Amino acid sequence: MMWMFVLMGKSNPISWEVVAKGYMSGVMEEKAVWWDSTYANLVENGDERTLLVFLGQRPTGGYSVEIEEIKSDGKSLTVVAKEICPKPGSMVIQVITSPFVAVRVDVPKPLPVKLKVKRCKE
Repeated sequence: MMWMFVLMGKSNPISWEVVAKGYMSGVMEEKAVWWDSTYANLVENGDERTLLVFLGQRPTGGYSVEIEEIKSDGKSLTVVAKEICPKPGSMVIQVITSPFVAVRVDVPKPLPVKLKVKRCKE
């Protein structure tokens, strides 16, 4: 009986598939949200299992975001994302960008999302 309790409290990895990514989402804050019609211009075939991760505003081009892990404790999802930065001295477009990635998540229904971003300088 005790063994079952330990297993129930453990986070389980969730599978996902990248369906879209880009550099100009227009979303200026860092967050993770479930797709709705607000994001139809970013993900053409989005549905209730599509999760978007926004990196927020960045000062130049060359930035992107990748998903490293998605796990669930049954009550919420924890998304671990990694910020990708341009290499020092690289030539980048001089425009404010707002990188994002959209993934289709293998879950039966949307759950509350917790986002953890690993900074490129870490």
